[in-house]
Amino acid sequence: MHYILAFSICSAITGFCHSTNTLDYKFDKWSDCVIAGSELTIQYATKQEEQINKDKLYITYFCNENISDKTPT
Repeated sequence: MHYILAFSICSAITGFCHSTNTLDYKFDKWSDCVIAGSELTIQYATKQEEQINKDKLYITYFCNENISDKTPT
C-alpha cells in the first residue's frame, strides 16, 4: 500500500484555501507521509516567511491511500 501527500495553502484572513496539490512521490508508510507534510510546511514557511506574515498564510495537508495502486475487483 502506498500513500500520497496532498496540501493546500490557505489564508487565515479570508479563510480561502487554494486548490489542493499533491506530491508526485508515493510513501510506503503513513508515518513517512505525515513527516513529509510537516517538513513541507517548515520549508515553505522558511522560504516564504515575508509573504506568510503579510498575508497570514498557512499550509494544511493530509495523507491518503493511493487508490491507483489497487486493481479493480
